[in-house]
Amino acid sequence: MNAKDYIILGNNYSDEENDDKAIENYSEAIKIEPNNFYAYYSRGLSYSNKKEYDLAIADFNMAIKIEPNKYGNFYFDRGGAYLFKGDKKSAISNIEMAIKIEPQNKDFNDTLEDVKSGKYDIK
Repeated sequence: MNAKDYIILGNNYSDEENDDKAIENYSEAIKIEPNNFYAYYSRGLSYSNKKEYDLAIADFNMAIKIEPNKYGNFYFDRGGAYLFKGDKKSAISNIEMAIKIEPQNKDFNDTLEDVKSGKYDIK
């Protein structure tokens, strides 16, 4: 199998909310294609779903390293992981970076306002 095949399997497992199997398949894709930003990003989402935020952030970092200014979601989702870790400052700076990449994205803009207002403060 090639990296694309593993990513498709990972996506299928992710759709079924089987994050452990999704992570396994994204990891296989990364072994084959170490610069596959999508595999890192997708694995990061699965780690976030499992509340393994440090691992998620590490994967989002890799996706950003490979494709630094192309996808706002990389920064937005890394911001979410920081927010759930209780690091509001890092969450805000990441969401702001996502908005720089996609200024018209209503979800990014609305979430930034909500985070700044304290709507998502972790207690």
